[in-house]
Amino acid sequence: MLNKVAFVIIGLLMTQLDSCEKVDIVIKEDLAGEWVLKNVFLSDAMDSPCGWEVEKHEPLTLKVAKDGDNYSISGKSAINSYFGSLEVISFDEKSRTGKIQTSPIGSTKMAGPENLMNCETRFLSQLDTATDFAFDDNGELRIGNFRDENSHPRDGGYYLIFEKK
Repeated sequence: MLNKVAFVIIGLLMTQLDSCEKVDIVIKEDLAGEWVLKNVFLSDAMDSPCGWEVEKHEPLTLKVAKDGDNYSISGKSAINSYFGSLEVISFDEKSRTGKIQTSPIGSTKMAGPENLMNCETRFLSQLDTATDFAFDDNGELRIGNFRDENSHPRDGGYYLIFEKK
């Protein structure tokens, strides 16, 4: 009897380990890589990466690399380069949506025109406070704070929309 119980427990543990590894592989393949910010969703409207203030700017980028159990992130914002880490807390393979936590994001400290500095501040702040991520049907990556059941009816959330390079 004891052997049967032990066999069932070991079988369940092996199933759990196998399913965790599969999800990690799916996330790693989809999340890792170089991304370019295409749009920003602000509650109920789509905005350009730097908003109405800036017509021309260098692409805002996000590079995600697997780093042990977490991911390192880096890239170029409107003026400076930035770096940090990202931890995937959960991921639902069916909805392709998950929860994340970013480390405080560091950056170089070059100054630039006020409108580009405002763009950079918005971008890094949204990345730094993001709690959600998802992949849409087109393979775009969305990182930010999504609307949920506790959100105000007028709050559609906000998120950064990246396209893979």
